[in-house]
Amino acid sequence: MDGFVAWLEATALSRAVVGHGWVWPLCETIHFIGLSLVLGIAGFFDLRLIGFLKRVPLAAIRDLMPIAVVGFVLNLVTGLAFFIGMPHQYVRNVAWWAKVCCLLLAGLNALLFETLLGATRSLGAGDDTPLSAKVIGAVSLASWLGVLYFGRMLPFLGNAF
Repeated sequence: MDGFVAWLEATALSRAVVGHGWVWPLCETIHFIGLSLVLGIAGFFDLRLIGFLKRVPLAAIRDLMPIAVVGFVLNLVTGLAFFIGMPHQYVRNVAWWAKVCCLLLAGLNALLFETLLGATRSLGAGDDTPLSAKVIGAVSLASWLGVLYFGRMLPFLGNAF
């Protein structure tokens, strides 16, 4: 892994990310905006799945999902910029690996929802969600909160490997 980190840090792209004083703070700002979009919309959707906000039809919240996808793409691009700029800061950091695991869990959970619970999409206002959808909503909410927590803990938990 050390060879990969050294190679990546020697690239022009890595030097550009850390060499210009404005790139990192700009990426941080965009990353925060993206995270706000993802957590705001996915969290709203998850709370509805869990059984809160029953007055809102699920389809109305699903209409907002393209905005959450934009937020995720913003986070993916800026997160890659962070990693490319300072890979040594991430590859041995337990918080970063925990964040990646939470992201994978959120993605697998969303895939499970999309493939197995299609009938849940038609939930109208006042309808209760089945237990399977509640579990998926709780796992999704917990995994996104894990992404948020471990992302914030990156500088504090540090290199553990």
